[in-house]
Amino acid sequence: MPDSDFSDLESFLTQVKGTTLPEPTIFALGGRGYYENPATELLAFFLMPREAHGLQDLFLSTFLECMGKDPFPYKEIDRVDQQVVTYDGFFIDLQILGPAWCLLIENKIRAKLTNPFEFYKKHAELHRKKTNLYSILSPEGWSKEDWEPVSYRAYCEALKEKMPEIDSYQPLSKWQLFAREFILHLENELNNPPIMTSEQLDFVEKHRNQIDEVQKLAQQYSYSVREELKKRLEASLSGCDFNAMDKGWGFRCKTPLWGNSDVVLLQGHKGQKFGLRVYLCDMSDPQRSNAQIKLIHMEPQPCRGYCYWDSRTGYDSRKAAIDELCKLAQIVTDILQK
Repeated sequence: MPDSDFSDLESFLTQVKGTTLPEPTIFALGGRGYYENPATELLAFFLMPREAHGLQDLFLSTFLECMGKDPFPYKEIDRVDQQVVTYDGFFIDLQILGPAWCLLIENKIRAKLTNPFEFYKKHAELHRKKTNLYSILSPEGWSKEDWEPVSYRAYCEALKEKMPEIDSYQPLSKWQLFAREFILHLENELNNPPIMTSEQLDFVEKHRNQIDEVQKLAQQYSYSVREELKKRLEASLSGCDFNAMDKGWGFRCKTPLWGNSDVVLLQGHKGQKFGLRVYLCDMSDPQRSNAQIKLIHMEPQPCRGYCYWDSRTGYDSRKAAIDELCKLAQIVTDILQK
């Protein structure tokens, strides 16, 4: 593509800022839009680790982390209920009970913060649990005395960061897709207008050709980076066949030699264009010990049934990031061969 065309596209992309719409979701297309009770019911489903979604405690542990709590003491859960009626006839949006603890969540979107919180707390005390926790989930992160604030924006961002962890150790399921749609729908309803304005429609119609060019360019970029990764990694590790997949958030690189483990060229990391990640699965105890030594230069992350590490720094140069990724691939091979 001539330099002049790139200049035209760069000018177009500058104009795009502020004109984009959120991606539609199955919840929005269903015609119901956002209603507090259905959203609370869906949230209750995902908060229960033993439900059919197979996401384990992803939603609950992430919520507790957003509250500033260590999820570990609250791993065991007896039940999750919504619209719980108190002795005084009031309704609690969400109640989560564990063997020795109770968590009440008030879900606020459209309504004001006028709930009888003192009666909610009295209800929690009737369970006679060792620990009672209280939280308000709202767009702005509202707080009320000792009710811990959690904003929808922070919760959704934290969930999106952790969802890729699930992909690495179990096959993609309908519940993972529904969970992603649910998170996206919440973000859309809270932060974005649901329908394009006439100005946005006019903009798309006016720039249809440039939009098509940008889409083609993005596809060519993805293919080129995947081919570059495959070529560089196979040159670095002689005899290994690699497959690079574009996941949107990063390029995951696998070889049969590693089983379910892989290395990732992250797109966007610590404020820079690229970062590195390594997932190590199904390790023996000696391999796990070896990984802790050989990956000391990387930052370990919380995990569920597997281990992963992120680079402590980001990279603005794609070449520099891939150079380091090839070194990381050699380290992974050394770890898994022990």
